[in-house]
Amino acid sequence: LWILLLIPSLTGCGALLVNGPPVGWENVEDASELEAVALMAPCSSGKALVYADALMAAMYGVVLASELGGDPSYFSEPISTSLLFGSFVFSAWSGNQKINDCKAFNAHVYQQLRNSAEGNDTR
Repeated sequence: LWILLLIPSLTGCGALLVNGPPVGWENVEDASELEAVALMAPCSSGKALVYADALMAAMYGVVLASELGGDPSYFSEPISTSLLFGSFVFSAWSGNQKINDCKAFNAHVYQQLRNSAEGNDTR
């Protein structure tokens, strides 16, 4: 049960722990250079952290809606809940962008390697 209490502390990682492709990879056409970059600095492809961030954003969104629509005499902190909601939304969005860019990078590397292999194959 104590593990469930740790889950919120492991989220917010889409912006921090998800690795995107290197900057400027779109302009590199040399297949061997792209392959070296892909091997030396691998990027993330799994969306588990993004889903965790989205789940936390949804939970804070529900809490925020109940705070804003609830009884005004009840003391609530919509400002802090709004900040948490916004940070998790940003983290999920940022992580998703990095993963989508990583998939495009890997497809580009594969295509360049394939083109290079087809160009070198002169049988």
